[in-house]
Amino acid sequence: WGLQWSLAEYPKGTYHWQGLDELLEAAETLGLKVVLRVDSAPSWARGPDPGAPPNNMTDFGDFMNALASHCEGRVAGYVIWNEPNLPMNWGGSPSAREYTQMLQTAYPRIKEADEDAAVITAGMATTGGPGGERCGLATGLASSSISVYTRELYASGVVNDLDFICGIYRRGGKGYFDVLGSHPYGFAYEPHRNPSSVGGLAFRRVEQQRKLMEIWSDAEKQIWAIEFGWILDPGPDCRVWGDWPTRTWQIVTEQQQADYLMNAYLYARSHWPWMGVMSFFNMDFATVYWYDYCEPVRWYSIAYRENHEDPENSPIVYRQAYYGLRGMLLALEGGPKAYLPLALRTR
Repeated sequence: WGLQWSLAEYPKGTYHWQGLDELLEAAETLGLKVVLRVDSAPSWARGPDPGAPPNNMTDFGDFMNALASHCEGRVAGYVIWNEPNLPMNWGGSPSAREYTQMLQTAYPRIKEADEDAAVITAGMATTGGPGGERCGLATGLASSSISVYTRELYASGVVNDLDFICGIYRRGGKGYFDVLGSHPYGFAYEPHRNPSSVGGLAFRRVEQQRKLMEIWSDAEKQIWAIEFGWILDPGPDCRVWGDWPTRTWQIVTEQQQADYLMNAYLYARSHWPWMGVMSFFNMDFATVYWYDYCEPVRWYSIAYRENHEDPENSPIVYRQAYYGLRGMLLALEGGPKAYLPLALRTR
């Protein structure tokens, strides 16, 4: 669950926990564990860019201490920020050095309040391309293999995901997280696709991230896939909307989405003993009214409204992936834990 710091502390030292408490109470009633992703600095703590990190990391540490104290024993883990290798999530200039300072500040303050809560790094946006060379990583990717998509990301100021993780280690971040977060989206490819054959833009990119942990003798920790998924075709009118022209190459069919999501869990179960929580993106963003119909996040969803123009009164319809994942969840035990949405457990 995403918790916006900006909505939970304003002004400094005044906390607003009502929505969080309602979530925790509902989760406890249902016997579910909660992992919170915390991001979005309040205006009093940052510069004018709404995506900027806090000016003073101590303010963030104070908030995380207050949050962990309030939630002691009720939250299984805290994800620190979201995709900080993207300019829009770090005030325009992603910095592994600054993000490491955030971890180094937040980790001890969380543990002071709740030593059992896991601290998880942000999942980095998968960029593709070679990276991590300064940490001794060999991806098998040549610079000539970088895709047009990746080149456009770099041109916009995005930092390579492997370089960013390498930067965390090089700047002393190793002892300041319990789990490495990852966002191993599958793009256009099946989950078993070798990332070196498609410029690093594949679900198994996480294996290259794992190698960085091994290089730094940090392999006793897990990785959690806190976001991953495959996107569907929104139709011709939407394909020219927003940044869709850069995404159309990633589109899969509804049957492929179902197969790829199920096989991602099965692949991890068979090949990745170090993988922990796997949370696909997403269950139901296409059922709510506040996202534009063409908004890309809606097209990762496995549930949607029959009539998107009247979402409050239209019934929810489930895609093939919903039924496949639900059946898989009921059939499998052990292996990487699928923290799937409640709807998959109860319907």
